[in-house]
Amino acid sequence: MARINEREIRNHPKGLHEKGQRGFLARLRDDTRGNVLAIATAAIIPLLCLIGSGIDLSRAYAAQSRLQVACDAAALAGRRAMSAGVVDSTVTTEAEKFFNFNFPQGSFDTDHFTLSTKAKDGTEKGKTTVLVSAQTRIPTSIMKIFGFEYLPLSVTCDARQDFVNTDVMLVLDVTKSMDENLGGSPKIAALREAVMALYDELAPVQDQLKKAGLQLRYGIVPYSSNVNVGNVVRGINNSYVESDKWTYHSRKLTYKHTKAVNNQSDCNAIPAEYRSYSNKQCTYYDSDSTGNQSTWIYMPVEYDIANFVKGNEVDVPSRDSGTTKKAKWAGCIEEAQTTSSITTSSDYTIPSGAHDLDLDLIPNSKETRWKPFWPEVTYLRAAGTSADINGEYLPRKGTPTTPENAYTACPSEARRLTAWSRDDLKAYIDNLVTTGGTYHDIGLIWGGRLLSRKGVFKSDNPEQVGSMPVSRFLIFLTDGALAPNVDSYSAYGIEQLDRKITGTANTSTQTSRHEQRFKMVCHAIKGQSVSIWVISFTSTDPSAALKECASSPNQVSKSSDKAQLIAKFVEIGKNIGSLRLTQ
Repeated sequence: MARINEREIRNHPKGLHEKGQRGFLARLRDDTRGNVLAIATAAIIPLLCLIGSGIDLSRAYAAQSRLQVACDAAALAGRRAMSAGVVDSTVTTEAEKFFNFNFPQGSFDTDHFTLSTKAKDGTEKGKTTVLVSAQTRIPTSIMKIFGFEYLPLSVTCDARQDFVNTDVMLVLDVTKSMDENLGGSPKIAALREAVMALYDELAPVQDQLKKAGLQLRYGIVPYSSNVNVGNVVRGINNSYVESDKWTYHSRKLTYKHTKAVNNQSDCNAIPAEYRSYSNKQCTYYDSDSTGNQSTWIYMPVEYDIANFVKGNEVDVPSRDSGTTKKAKWAGCIEEAQTTSSITTSSDYTIPSGAHDLDLDLIPNSKETRWKPFWPEVTYLRAAGTSADINGEYLPRKGTPTTPENAYTACPSEARRLTAWSRDDLKAYIDNLVTTGGTYHDIGLIWGGRLLSRKGVFKSDNPEQVGSMPVSRFLIFLTDGALAPNVDSYSAYGIEQLDRKITGTANTSTQTSRHEQRFKMVCHAIKGQSVSIWVISFTSTDPSAALKECASSPNQVSKSSDKAQLIAKFVEIGKNIGSLRLTQ
């Protein structure tokens, strides 16, 4: 039998019981067997909470997203149905229809809710903005174990129309190639239908704006190698078009006396009929007769244009027999003074001397005024690219008695911004005449000028109407590449003689220089907060210059037939007149 040593017990500081107890705790500490079970048991509750919340929140997020889609659709539909700033039963019914289509009652087991549709607070905003809101709740699956039986859902959104006070400038290519067929129909006919499709798309908008004291207007610039803006400008101020004297490349009738000829050397005294006989040599028979001979000398001639620029008929020498005939200004122009320093390496800063590219130009001198386009007195010269500009022979393009040909084109008169009726617009578009070559720059210049808030037409372009801003858009349509012609009499004169663009007799850079000017004007127009849409009505892709001109990549396109062109104009109308979600 074991004996307990009482002395040992007494001498141990804490006795045997405490010594044994410490050994148990130490062993428990060192022995990890079974601890995982205890820890796992303790973690079950928060883990279930996390998993449950994830499942329930996922359902709630899906329901919230769908609810937002329904709200947006309802706001847009309600605003579309809104008239004169009033939220009536028509508006609420339309909003509820679209909301319920996208989020039927009971979706995701949500509670029944009532949709709220009203005008947004604030007098001005209330006239243009519809506010839609809805509140409901979705039951939980697992979170209800922890006392969360429902999760709240709510949405608020509003929609307004951003086309308030909208100005649309149509810059339309009416060159002779627009008579050609594309996709089975004449391009000019397709253009006419497309413009009217745009009008019809925006007609409801125009009506609503008119009721609210606001406006939707169109301006139109038909262009080829010139633009017909002279009388449009004079409608603002007569002094903006030169009305004193101006020099044209023309001709004068001169008389020369010849003596009797009896040897070959005297032949040089007779003026040559054609410049191609450079030494004026000829074959003749001996003659004792003498007399006077008249001939035309082709040279710059200064004309009094006072009556001509007023639209009066004036006498001009006939091209045929030296008799006079009548001429009347059609309205096209020669551009303001420019500089030939612009090349493909130029940046987009318009030089101070390039008055022709200044969208904000207000003429105050002969250099800055526009001049009347006068093809009836203007002639080419056979030696137009030589130093001697006083030639004696004119290979007149087209029929001499018909100055209105492709080389002296003057398109239909441009129109300032105005609210058109459908009948008036259709009559105007139907009467567009196709003529001349393709000068993109001159068309775009005047589209920009008619939209400028600082230039000649600034009175047409206020920043606000009815306390609401004015949005501006320019639609540029062409059926081909830029194609200036050195023989054409354009808004820049006869380029092989005037050399306003090239600066020299070398015309190899003529097209690239015009294209650089086109790019500069595009940049300037976009800098005035005008949104540019570009349509290339061809079977080929738009040029790099046309793509660059558009305000964004999705605002430039190609239309290969009438159906595509009409669809594009309708699409632009939807974008211009589209509703905007604002919250």
